Amino acid sequence: MAIKKILWVSGAAALVLVIALAFKNPATIQQDQPADPERVHGPHLVVEPSEYDFGKIKQSGGIVTKEFRVFNNGSENVSIEEVLTSCSCTHAEMDKKLLSPGERGTLTVSFDPNYHYEDDGRFFRTATITSNVHGEAPEVKIFVEVDYDLGKDALKFKGNTE
Repeated sequence: MAIKKILWVSGAAALVLVIALAFKNPATIQQDQPADPERVHGPHLVVEPSEYDFGKIKQSGGIVTKEFRVFNNGSENVSIEEVLTSCSCTHAEMDKKLLSPGERGTLTVSFDPNYHYEDDGRFFRTATITSNVHGEAPEVKIFVEVDYDLGKDALKFKGNTE
């Protein structure tokens, strides 16, 4: 009987400890919020994820969109100038033009499979955030493969469809 009581008390104590640790660690409460990256000196941006694969999409499915989390882990404000894309079939924009230290924003990247013909197979496009950040500008890549189920005649810009 004493062993059962000891096991019961030990189990209850372990349960209390697990619950206490879960409430002490906010990452366990908000699973979708990653831990903040380590702070750096000056204006600095971290973009997560840095890549996204749409896989194979149908032309008839229309524009596809992905949101990327942007975080200023620097000690100074980040002033967003613009977001450049590697092709006119891709559009990107930030929801904020100024991110204070510790502040988050959202970069929304869209791809239009009806814009023009792409090479067959998987390819990527980029979106680059230009700002007052020193060094290399943060960039994301989207990967996609287009199934031209509507045909190349349905494209907005016919151009080279061979």
